[in-house]
Amino acid sequence: MIDNIREFVLSRAEVDYLRRLGSGAEQVAKLLRFRERGGPGRCVIGLSRAEAGALREYLMDRMDNVGFDEDYRPNPEGQMLEALIDKFFVP
Repeated sequence: MIDNIREFVLSRAEVDYLRRLGSGAEQVAKLLRFRERGGPGRCVIGLSRAEAGALREYLMDRMDNVGFDEDYRPNPEGQMLEALIDKFFVP
């Protein structure tokens, strides 16, 4: 069975953040195939359901490690991670 590619629209800030993560994590870097589309400052990434799930798992692990302040509220990086985790959910 072929896993269809889904397109996820990202902001420039989200793309920049994922690229920074990808520079230090090969498993993330392999998934990042951006195309400019949808207007200025927006990009599209195409991922299979399995790839989106793998990326979400990586982002959730990172959220657990660096995404919260001392009161267990999402810090700025955690807010970015939450948005990306939600964005890459595929039902």
